[in-house]
Amino acid sequence: MGHSDALFWKAPGRCKTGAGAGPTTNKMVDQFLAAEGAQRTFVVQPNRSMSWRQLLLAYLAISAVVLAIGLFGLWAGLPLVLPFSGLEILLLGAAFYFSAWRGGVRQVITISGDQVLVEAGRHGPETRDEFHRHWARVVLERSPGGWYPSRLYVRSHGRRVEIAAFLNEQERRGLAVELRKALRSGQARAVHSITRAGTSRGLEHVA
Repeated sequence: MGHSDALFWKAPGRCKTGAGAGPTTNKMVDQFLAAEGAQRTFVVQPNRSMSWRQLLLAYLAISAVVLAIGLFGLWAGLPLVLPFSGLEILLLGAAFYFSAWRGGVRQVITISGDQVLVEAGRHGPETRDEFHRHWARVVLERSPGGWYPSRLYVRSHGRRVEIAAFLNEQERRGLAVELRKALRSGQARAVHSITRAGTSRGLEHVA
C-alpha cells in the first residue's frame, strides 16, 4: 500500500467517492467502502462550524468594532485605548487563524489487503504509519475514573499511533467499533483462505 487517494484530502464537505465507492457519514467521520469490499477508508476530521471566509468576515466585523472603540477613546482624550485595541485585534486574529488551521487537520485510515495505513495532514499526508493488518489492534484507553478523555490508538508490536483525538467520546467510541469490525472482516477472510489452501494441500498429499 503506497498512499491514500488524493480525493480524501479535499476540503471538508467536498470529498467525493468516485466510481465504485460509497460513503457513510457520521458527523466528523466519513467512511468509504470500495465496490468490491476489499478496501475501507475512514476520514476523520475536527468539527469546523465556520469556513475560512466566514471566519474572515467575523474577524473583520469584530475588529471594526474594537477599532472604533479605540478611535473613540483617542477622540475622548484617552490615547492609551487605541494601542490596546490594536493589540486586541492582533491577538484575536492569531486565535482565529490557529482555530481555522487546527480545523483543517485530518486523518485518513485505510484498511486494505494485509495493510493498515494511518495518514495525517492538512492538504495531503504529512505523516504516514503502516501496520500489518493481522497484528494490528484498535485500543481505546479510558482514564481511571473518567476524569480525562479516552485515547484511541492503532497498535502493533509495541508501536502505536493515536487517532481521533479531536472527536468527542461518543464519536471516538463509535469509530473504535467500526475500525475493529473492518479489521476482523479482513482477518476472517485471511484465515478462511489459509484454511482452504491447507485443505487443498492435504487432499493432494492423500492423492
